[in-house]
Amino acid sequence: MLLQSIDQSRILIIFTGQLILASIFLFIAIKLLIRTRPRPIITLSILYILSPAGFIFNVLHVLIAAIQPENVVLLRVIYFFSFYPLLFSPIFLLTFIISILKLGDVFTIKKQLIITLIYGFVTLLIFFIPEGITFTEQWRPIYSWGFFTAIYISFTIFVTIPTIWYSRRLIKTFQDRILKKKLTTFLIGVFGMYFVVYGATLYLTWQNPLFTTIWSVVTFFLMIPSAILIYLGIGREL
Repeated sequence: MLLQSIDQSRILIIFTGQLILASIFLFIAIKLLIRTRPRPIITLSILYILSPAGFIFNVLHVLIAAIQPENVVLLRVIYFFSFYPLLFSPIFLLTFIISILKLGDVFTIKKQLIITLIYGFVTLLIFFIPEGITFTEQWRPIYSWGFFTAIYISFTIFVTIPTIWYSRRLIKTFQDRILKKKLTTFLIGVFGMYFVVYGATLYLTWQNPLFTTIWSVVTFFLMIPSAILIYLGIGREL
């Protein structure tokens, strides 16, 4: 009875896909943290902790919306804690890539923190765009095209473009063929994760039934391999 008010695509994405993803991400985070913990490993593990936190809050949001749809303030707060970690966490992929370039004193912990806080603040401001996020009667979020544009611009400028730049530099530092192959595996996973961010934002903005159905399947079969490729490519080798 509880799930009857939730459309089938959301059930597939949230109660199946996202809970499985959360379990896989947390497993990888534990695998990373039980080993030695240099700065790059800690940086990467934050990604694998924040993402499942967002998934779990999203599940809670849907459950509470089905039980107490009148609790507007609580539902908006919970949705923020599902939205924000997922949009914020990719910055740790970028700072991970920069940190393993071994730039020495150039990329200090202080500079890493500044980059992270700036992107975190920009992401926070986006959330407060007027009418950026509205909800249906079933509390399904719908993003405005202005909100969509702000996410695309900020994510591209602060995350995607710098990742491409530093990835090229990183490839040049790897001379061994096996290491280059592992790096390629890692980068495929990274850009797979970025593609999920772009696709999920479009999914919540463009109310097209065909795209909604396709993305419900694509996101599940894209995000899991991407997370595993990141770990297998470089994460477990450091």
